[in-house]
Amino acid sequence: MNLAQQKILVTGATGFIGSHLVERLRNEKQAAVRALVRNPAKAERLAKLGVELVPGDLADASAVERAVQGCGVVIHLAAQVSSVPGRETFEQSNVAGTESLLRAAVAAGVSRFVHISSIAVFGLATSGEVNDQSPRRRSGDAYCDTKLDAEEVVWRYSREGRMACVILRPSGVYGPGSTHWSVIPLKRIKKGKMFLVSGGQGMLNYVYIDNLLDAILLTAEDERAVGEAFLVNDGATTWKEYFGAYARMAGKNGIPSVPLWAAKLWVRYRNILAAFKGETTRVPVNTLGFLVGTAIYRQSHIESRLGHRSRVSLEEGLRRTQAWFRETGLL
Repeated sequence: MNLAQQKILVTGATGFIGSHLVERLRNEKQAAVRALVRNPAKAERLAKLGVELVPGDLADASAVERAVQGCGVVIHLAAQVSSVPGRETFEQSNVAGTESLLRAAVAAGVSRFVHISSIAVFGLATSGEVNDQSPRRRSGDAYCDTKLDAEEVVWRYSREGRMACVILRPSGVYGPGSTHWSVIPLKRIKKGKMFLVSGGQGMLNYVYIDNLLDAILLTAEDERAVGEAFLVNDGATTWKEYFGAYARMAGKNGIPSVPLWAAKLWVRYRNILAAFKGETTRVPVNTLGFLVGTAIYRQSHIESRLGHRSRVSLEEGLRRTQAWFRETGLL
């Protein structure tokens, strides 16, 4: 499929991954891009790139229908990621929102639906190797479980022959603009509020933003991707090594560590305090096991089937991220 000949709808286009993707689609593929945006005022950069903006969100059926009209490809990135008290928020966004978009895409005659999922569908794996043939598992975490449920919706449309679907399962996406894996860690390290769990010896699986975008564009174009799911992960390193790189950027000698039991106590206290203050953010205690796990995720399927390779190394990715920190005044 030649993306330059398609109108492409991107959901989540104002987010970290989405904004980078739209830029690549416009500048590299010369594709016509449309974006479904909740707040057009936050999409000025997209408008300057020549992106057509459709106000609305996934809960607005009429907006979704307008967004997909005339599109040949849908790349679905929008999702509830941040922790909130109610599971229904995740279900409405990640599951119901995905089905609403698929339903509208089928009615509009969309040719391909690229769904961005997550390695979270494998549960909170703690050891061993994980690949696309590994069993998916529920963990009790609302984000993880609703990403799995969203995949089931996509697979149903694919099995029924209603839509040509592709699923991508990225690991932790870092790089310039990454809130969760770059900006927040740096800010917390600078303030002395970052700590490692159990010495930071658990494994962090990571993917640099440009490597993920390469995979998204490849699966949107290559017919061999249809009906497949692909884990996207550059590799794994320890939390100590990864966050240690940010500490060096900030001029810090290291990051303090606490035992797992102490981290769990702190999270419980933080959640109680957030509830008392009326804050919506929560940190699920069971996710802390993720910080001491040693599981390694392999992107062998996308490599063997489509020939995808991660072209930006961790060293280079961190160098580019540091340069962006300096450009934006974070360093």
